Amino acid sequence: MGTNGFREDELVSRRVKVGNEWQTKTFPIIGGRLRIIHETNSRLSIATEVIKLEPDFAVVRATLESEKGKFSGTGTASAQRDARLADSLVELAETRAIARSLRFGGIGCEFTSAEEVSHVAATEPEPEQTPDKEPVPVFAEDNENDKPEAKGQSCAASNSKEESKPQRCGIGQATQAQVRALYALTKRANYTHEDIDSMLRPLNASTFDQLTRETASQLITYLQTEVAA
Repeated sequence: MGTNGFREDELVSRRVKVGNEWQTKTFPIIGGRLRIIHETNSRLSIATEVIKLEPDFAVVRATLESEKGKFSGTGTASAQRDARLADSLVELAETRAIARSLRFGGIGCEFTSAEEVSHVAATEPEPEQTPDKEPVPVFAEDNENDKPEAKGQSCAASNSKEESKPQRCGIGQATQAQVRALYALTKRANYTHEDIDSMLRPLNASTFDQLTRETASQLITYLQTEVAA
C-alpha cells in the first residue's frame, strides 16, 4: 500500500459510508507528506496564518513554497464537527491546512489526508461499553508493578485471575496495542499528565484504556502529526 511514496505506517485505512455502502478508503497522514517533501526538495518553507478564530471555530491558511512553486491550502476545525479535539481547534485547522497545501503541491495529490476526515467514524458504530469501576493509570509504568508490559496482558489471561483488576475488553474497545501506541506517542510529544487529562476529558475518559477503538485510532493519527511536525 505504499502508493506514491508513502510508507505502510503512513497510511490509515478507514471504513467510510459512501451512499448506502461502507467502503474501505486509504488516507495518508501529514507526517508522510512532510517526510516526502523534505526528501525531495532542497528548498522548502511552510508558513501558516490564522484567518478566523472563534470560541468554537477556527480557519487557518498554510502556504507552501518548494522547488515546484507556491501552493496554499485552507483548513477548518469546529467544536461541533471535531468534538473530540475541541480544545485544539487551531492546531487541528493548521494541520489540515498544511496537509492540503502539501497535497496541492503534488504530495499524494490523489489522496485526501487522514487529518481532513478525522471526524469521520473509522468503523461502523459499536455499542457503548460499560466503564470500569476502577480507573487504570494513563501511563503504562504507573501500574502497581511499575512494568509497562503488564498492560499488554490479553483479556483471557486477565480474566483467569480472580484478583486481577477489571479491564475493558469488549468489542469496539481500544486494543492494548493502541493503548501502547498512545502511550509511546505522548511520551515522544513530551505530553505531561495534565496534557493527557486535558486531551481525554472531552472524550469522557480518564485513561487510554477507556477509549473506543475508533477514538483511539483518531488520537493516534493526531499524535503522529504532532510528533512529525
